[in-house]
Amino acid sequence: MPPARLSHESIAPAVRFVGHAIVSADGMISDADGGMPAALRNQADWRHFQAALDASALVVLGRLGHERHRNPGRPRLVLTGASTGLAAAPDDPRAQLYNPAVLPLAAALAEFGIAEGTIAVTGGTRVFDAFLPLYDAFDLAEVNGLALPGGRPCFAGGHPRAVLAAAGLRPERYELIDA
Repeated sequence: MPPARLSHESIAPAVRFVGHAIVSADGMISDADGGMPAALRNQADWRHFQAALDASALVVLGRLGHERHRNPGRPRLVLTGASTGLAAAPDDPRAQLYNPAVLPLAAALAEFGIAEGTIAVTGGTRVFDAFLPLYDAFDLAEVNGLALPGGRPCFAGGHPRAVLAAAGLRPERYELIDA
């Protein structure tokens, strides 16, 4: 389990952290079972998301997301409390299991050889929360009119728009994907 928050300490200034999420109107990233209902999917957003991941130096996600969504070949840092620091993922040669409570993030990035570039943070809740102080940007898509009562939130502290605003992030633009 990641610590409550990570810090910029010893991280190269040329490293940029960008969060990515699509949420329901009530701020959920999945239903109560952890699944992503069809109503939360959008092809235009998916293409945009995949292009952002392709352009990133590293993708960061939680263990459940890693297990549910197999890796198409991108380097991954998988946050999990089950790791003793940084260890090769047994099911993915490009992924490392990482416990930030044991090893500083800067050391994990150094193991990947990352001193510059974009780190794409794709969730789940604990991962989004842990990286909150590091985000340079957060790419948030919201499906208006869709509620997922009992679902898993993007951020534990509330709706992502409110949490990101409280962290100092402001929308640069709004784009209607589907009418």
